[in-house]
Amino acid sequence: MAATLGKASAWALAGTMVAGGPVMAACSSGPTYDQWASTDGAAGRMNLDDVQEAFRNSKSATDFEQRVNQIYEGDGLVLVRAKQEADGLVLEGWEDLDGNYEISDTQDDLLFSIFERSGQHEMRGYGANSYYHNSFGAGNFLFTYLLISAVVPRGGYYYTTPPTYARTTMTGQRDSYRNSSRYRSQVSRNSNYFETQKRFAGSRYDSAGRNLSTSRQSYMNRQQSSGAFTKSSTGVRSSWGRSAGASRSSGFGGRGGFFRGGGGSQTLIGLDRFAPPG
Repeated sequence: MAATLGKASAWALAGTMVAGGPVMAACSSGPTYDQWASTDGAAGRMNLDDVQEAFRNSKSATDFEQRVNQIYEGDGLVLVRAKQEADGLVLEGWEDLDGNYEISDTQDDLLFSIFERSGQHEMRGYGANSYYHNSFGAGNFLFTYLLISAVVPRGGYYYTTPPTYARTTMTGQRDSYRNSSRYRSQVSRNSNYFETQKRFAGSRYDSAGRNLSTSRQSYMNRQQSSGAFTKSSTGVRSSWGRSAGASRSSGFGGRGGFFRGGGGSQTLIGLDRFAPPG
């Protein structure tokens, strides 16, 4: 009995050390809106170094889409479209904020784009990722597959994630991945990436976090007014970090004691998933 009480006390102490009373309340009623809004997934922040690596390594559009949705921590799927523009090719990644499995320029949020011009590549982030702008070398990468397999409906090269594929296959793949130990490793990579970018980009990183698109702000307002944020999976980073403590040397959570993420701004929510037995 004493051992059981000791374990329960340790869990309670861990929650108090991270965020005080609000986190303990979140165990029974879900996170507060402010806690949810501070997570990287809610803001649309993404590990774009890993996205670039996925672009280099993917052999097909479906390979790329699957990997991007493994990297991303937001609630909505990341949908992809690619097209021929006057000065080159461009591939875009959007979060499907309205949940209809199709990209809408007015309802969804552009997270990143990759341009190819004269064999050279340039990657840009948008919204909370707008601090990111990186060029990388020549190579066909994913665009070769897209050019070969593309349907050309309006006179120019164009690819977009098929809605039926997104609704069934992509959703199932992501749900399965998020319940696996591999996601724990990805979450750790994301956390390291964001802290590195904060140090490297400095004020640009901080200001980007406040540079949210109109569609992102509308989405967050809808989540708040409907209360849907309490069921959000964007707190899953913190839950994985809480669970990962046994495999790391820092005690109850991830590096430095707990998974913070977001350059240190993320609060720890979702502890109820890993609460000790009653």
